[in-house]
Amino acid sequence: MDMTRASAAVVFGLALASCSGVSSNLPISYLLPPPADTTLTIDSTPPGALATASIGGTCVTPCVLSAPVITDAFTVSYTLDGYLPETISVRPIPVEKTALIDTTPPRLEPNPVLAELKPAPPPAPEPPPVKKRQRP
Repeated sequence: MDMTRASAAVVFGLALASCSGVSSNLPISYLLPPPADTTLTIDSTPPGALATASIGGTCVTPCVLSAPVITDAFTVSYTLDGYLPETISVRPIPVEKTALIDTTPPRLEPNPVLAELKPAPPPAPEPPPVKKRQRP
């Protein structure tokens, strides 16, 4: 009877050991939700432009915005007095996975987002006023 108990204990012990080996290989990050936001660095040449992200958020360059990790591309639009407006597309790069493990964090490209603003053309000169002939 003692031999049966010992055999049962060995069998159950091995079964438990094999289960614990599987669960210890799972990363803790697998159990946690993915990060909701990432940091987006925004800059312009010349600095001081108003940057507006289509997903929300506005800042004056150079600046940093918190951007949600989304699946769709979005844009950053720049405006600055005396310069032509510019819009740059930003796309998310998904997490790369190997088996059940996330090997890279989600990110945005380009990051930093840099706009080289071009000077606006000078306004067209106003035509000279037309002189009306006075009748004698």
